Amino acid sequence: MKRKYVRIIALMIAALTVLSGCGKSESASTADYAVQEAKGAASRGFDSSLGSFYADNDLDSYESADTAANSSMDSVGAEEASSEGAAVEGEAPEQPAAFEQQPEYDLGRKIVYTSNINIETKKFDDDVAAIKELVKSNGGYYENSSVTGTAEYGGRYANYVTRVPAANYQAFMDSVGQIGSVTSSNEYVDDITSDYVDVQARLRTLNTKLQRLEELEKNATTVEDLLAVEDRINNVVYEIESYTAKLKLYDDKIDFCTVTIELDEVVTYSEVKKDTAWNRFTEAFGDSISGFVSFLESLVIAIIYLFPYLIVIGIITLIVLKVTKKKRLERKRLAEERKAKALEKGKEDYKGPVYTQEKEEKKNS
Repeated sequence: MKRKYVRIIALMIAALTVLSGCGKSESASTADYAVQEAKGAASRGFDSSLGSFYADNDLDSYESADTAANSSMDSVGAEEASSEGAAVEGEAPEQPAAFEQQPEYDLGRKIVYTSNINIETKKFDDDVAAIKELVKSNGGYYENSSVTGTAEYGGRYANYVTRVPAANYQAFMDSVGQIGSVTSSNEYVDDITSDYVDVQARLRTLNTKLQRLEELEKNATTVEDLLAVEDRINNVVYEIESYTAKLKLYDDKIDFCTVTIELDEVVTYSEVKKDTAWNRFTEAFGDSISGFVSFLESLVIAIIYLFPYLIVIGIITLIVLKVTKKKRLERKRLAEERKAKALEKGKEDYKGPVYTQEKEEKKNS
């Protein structure tokens, strides 16, 4: 009987020894796997400041990591539910506070106004001051401004690109139309409601995606899963910032209208006439006379500019003509002298009778 009990005890001791050896081997293999994972993450070059890999990883690895993170989160949630036993049958699961309040869409009409107005003025300085006062009184500001020309010569030109609040846009346009003489006015209306709502929808979707990724980040169980989720979070944050900036740009265009004002200084205002044959003839004749007068003015101005050069050219020309005339007279004198010498020489060489006036008179008597 004693031998039987000894055998049973020996079998139990052997079984305990085998079980303890398996547990040790399993824990050892698990520890080796954790060390290998840590070494692998270090070799891939994780940058904690960036929160992502900077080694080459394809999209499949990210997707697999994301799937692993999801499964890990599900397993953690299942364990919590089983351990706590607080889930009630038929009751909806409690959502995080971030999912409860989503921003509502702004579905109001989004209109962008852009205008261009050309004005002729005889009182340039006064009208420039009036435009500045209008912009200031309506709560606007200058986006760009330029003035060319001088008061001495006239014909000055000013260009102003102004931004005016949408609420004061119509009043501003009516007031500007009373300055000087308006020659042309163009107004452009752009309805960007659909684009505005689309950007809002994209932002809402991205914010929801970011919240889910943050939940995945909290429940990540491995370094690889954590890095993959952080990389996805960085991309989503970048897209959110981009669409937020675009939405702010839309708001700026909607809240402040753009009005371009061109101011020309003239002597007489341009007349608006009916399009008839007689008006076209008179206008063509007037333009011809005006063009001829402008040509004469330009010619006189050009002569005035060239006057010093013309004086120098005239003096040089007079000197050249004087020298040329002197040489020509000298050549003429020398030719006459040679001719006279030739005649004298011919008379000396002549051997025949010489007829004089006295001899001719005696012969005739």
